[in-house]
This record gives sequence, structure tokens and C-alpha cells, in this order.
Amino acid sequence: MPALLAAFLCLAPGIASAAPLSILTYPSPNTIVDRTGATDDSQALAGVITAANLITAQGGPACVYLPAGTYRIVTPPPAFLRAGCVRGDGPTQTILLLDPRFTGDLFAWSESWAPTTSGPTVTNLKIQGSRAAQGPQNAFVFYDRNDEVFIDNVDVWDLPGRVLYSGVTKHVSQAYMRESHLRSLRFFQDGAPGLPVIEFNSQGAGKTDATNEIQMEQVDIFGAYGPSFVIRNNGSGGVHNITVESLRIEGWQNDQTKGDLLTLGDPVMRGNVNNIRFTNLELIDPPAGYAALRLTAAPGTAAPYQITVEGMIGGGIPRGEGLRIDAGRTSTFRFSGIHSFGTNVVIGRGVNQIVLDGGGQETKWTYRIDPTSRNGVFFPVLRPADIPAGN
Repeated sequence: MPALLAAFLCLAPGIASAAPLSILTYPSPNTIVDRTGATDDSQALAGVITAANLITAQGGPACVYLPAGTYRIVTPPPAFLRAGCVRGDGPTQTILLLDPRFTGDLFAWSESWAPTTSGPTVTNLKIQGSRAAQGPQNAFVFYDRNDEVFIDNVDVWDLPGRVLYSGVTKHVSQAYMRESHLRSLRFFQDGAPGLPVIEFNSQGAGKTDATNEIQMEQVDIFGAYGPSFVIRNNGSGGVHNITVESLRIEGWQNDQTKGDLLTLGDPVMRGNVNNIRFTNLELIDPPAGYAALRLTAAPGTAAPYQITVEGMIGGGIPRGEGLRIDAGRTSTFRFSGIHSFGTNVVIGRGVNQIVLDGGGQETKWTYRIDPTSRNGVFFPVLRPADIPAGN
């Protein structure tokens, strides 16, 4: 029998209930526990989530508490029922070690948006992936509709898949995340070509809502193997009102990062992205063939608009481009500096109402602006007509 990990299930009363908070222990206190990561704890993790789901089905919600230790997981546990919760003792103390044989989702939620339950919660743990895995390993996947997600103080290392993925359908025809707060996240050497480390998306046709009212702060992404952070939309509602404070993304200096550092929009998906704000943004070492920040849209669709960015682009070996706007309008970019070996600013066809503010540094940047967009780009100290020939 595999070693069992100790956990607590916290049964919260329903909104209309005055019953005190109950704490249940699972498994029993006398269970022998291996917390070294030497044996497979998949069965125990599956059991504790199943028990939590039973409590949730009876009016919970339930919270799985993983005490300090290293727990090896070989097979994925079941998804949480509605607003399941996972808590550890801190990312240096509670470590989930994914075996190379593990593929799929470690923690997943679906339809966690009922007004009678709190949102999904993940706090104080570390996930250690395996780059030797034969398929994608995903950390946190939010299928269908999810509200009030809270993630805090989480590390994820060496995960060959998506760390945070929302807005993908599974059981219903709509998918989005709303009214959520994510902070103090550190993601190192994760992702894969075509699999972003973080992706906010939406799906659904007709009169449907979309991902919105997301607040993120203090997020670090280092050395992604694919795209680092993507906000795009595969639905009919507009993805909007996402605020990100103090995001730092650093690519591999050897160009092992196969994707843009930050992408808003998508060249194929036809949904719109708007009202996105980044402050204290640092984009370091964009890889050759990609951009530090790209705005894009599918042909014939609305370009990203009302995008506000305050930050810098640089690094020791930033071989890629800086800011690239393939499609965009009515947006403002304030950079204290843009340092990239590729062109600093690339503006595509039909871009308009773009403000580029470099605090007086704009004259030192390099440009490649499509002639149809030259009069749609505005500089506090530089006129488009003053851009040197050949840029």
C-alpha cells in the first residue's frame, strides 16, 4: 500500500448556517506517513480530495491541508467539486513532487462559481515538476466557469506544461474566470513550446460573459520553455479588466524560451481583449525571433484596445524585439527604457491611437512602423515624421 499523507479537511458552514467551523482529520492520526518523497502518495492525495468533494457535495466547502513534507505524485487526483481548497505550510515546507510518469492536471476545478460557495483557494506550497515527463504536466487548471479564485505564495518549478490555465471548456459550453486575486507567485523553468506558463482565456458563443476582474501582483516567471504569459480570447464576450502589478518575466539568455514574454490577443482566436493594465512591469531578455511584449489579433477582428503598460524592457542578452504591435488601438505604453538587440518598437499595419512615452528616451529607440500607422502613433517629444529614415 502506498504511504498516506496527512491532511485536514476544513468543513466550512454554508452561508445561511450558523454552525461553527468543523475540522476533520484525514486519514486518522495514527496512520504511518512518509513525507520524504520516496514513495507514491497518489492514492492518498486522491482519497483526501474525494473526501473533500463529499463534504462539498453536502454543503461544505472543504479544504485539503498538506502539512510540511515532500509528497511524490505519480497519477493525477480527481478534480475538485466546485470550490475546493488546497493549503500547505509554505513553498519551502510543503512540496508536491511530480514523478516523471505523471501527466495531466495536478489540481483542477470546474463550475466553481455558485454564489453559495467561496472560490477555489491555493496557498503556501510548491510544485516540483519533471522535465523528463512524457506528456504535459499542468499545475492549476480552471475549466468552465470559476469565480473568486485566490492563489497566494506558490512556487512551481520545472513543470513541462501550464502552471495556471483558465477559460477552457470541459463540461459546459462556456469558460471564464472572474473576480479573482492571485499574488506572490514564482514560476521557474516551466511551460513548453505552445503551452504558456500562464494563460487567461475565455470560450463561449452568444450572450456570454468572459474572463474579467482579475487582479495579480508580485509575479515572477523565469526561463519559460514556451510563451510566458498570454491573455487571449476564444469566446464572444470580451476579456477585460485585468490588472497586473509588479510582474517580472525573464527569458533564457540562450534563447531556449520559444515564445513571447507577454502576449495580448491571438493571431487565430477571434475574441477581443481590452482594458488590461500592467504597472511596474519588467520584461527581461526576450528571445531571438520573439518579442518582449506583443499585441496581436486575428484578421478582421477587433484589435486589443485600452491597454496601459508602465515598465521597462531590457536584460543582458535581449536578442528579440521589444514592443511589437501587430494589431492595436487606443493604448498607452510608458517605458523607462527599451533595450533589445532586435528592433525596439515594431508597429504593424492599421495601428492607431498609440501613445509611446519614453520619458525623453524615445529618440534613442529603434523603430519599424508600417506607413499606414505612422500618423496613429504619438510621442510626447517625437513626431512620427522625425523618425530617422530606414526605421
